[in-house]
Amino acid sequence: MVFLNCKSCNLHANTDVMIRTFHSKINKKTLVFSLLPGTVLAVYFFWVRWPLAALCFMVFLVFVVERLIHTAYVCTDDGFLYIRQGRFSKMKRYALADIEKAEVMRYGSMSLLKSRDTVMLTFCDGSIKMITPFPAEEFCRYVGRRRDELLKDTD
Repeated sequence: MVFLNCKSCNLHANTDVMIRTFHSKINKKTLVFSLLPGTVLAVYFFWVRWPLAALCFMVFLVFVVERLIHTAYVCTDDGFLYIRQGRFSKMKRYALADIEKAEVMRYGSMSLLKSRDTVMLTFCDGSIKMITPFPAEEFCRYVGRRRDELLKDTD
């Protein structure tokens, strides 16, 4: 783990905290249902000389790839989980103490398009958030350990 000044990553101002970053695993559904057809259609529209339609699909591909590359799940020492899904979306903040359970969802081996490393975060208010950190098991262990430490410190 590395100590970083979180002022540079826009998490907090003027504090040095220890952070742990998990990046997102690329989902097969995203590859099959958005990147592959978008690429094929962009090439096709350039081939038939429809540059505006091709440009639209290329802009779509830029947004999808940017979101895939820049998705990160950041756990900080101050007890928060920050989820950043690309540079064009707003960073979301969740308290680790509010997470009731973090578990890896395993789908059947026959479902080819379902991601095998999806983590389901269950919050105390009953809401659910599905994320795809890599590695998923380590993320669940880390969140569980940090949550237990935070709850022990408050007692």
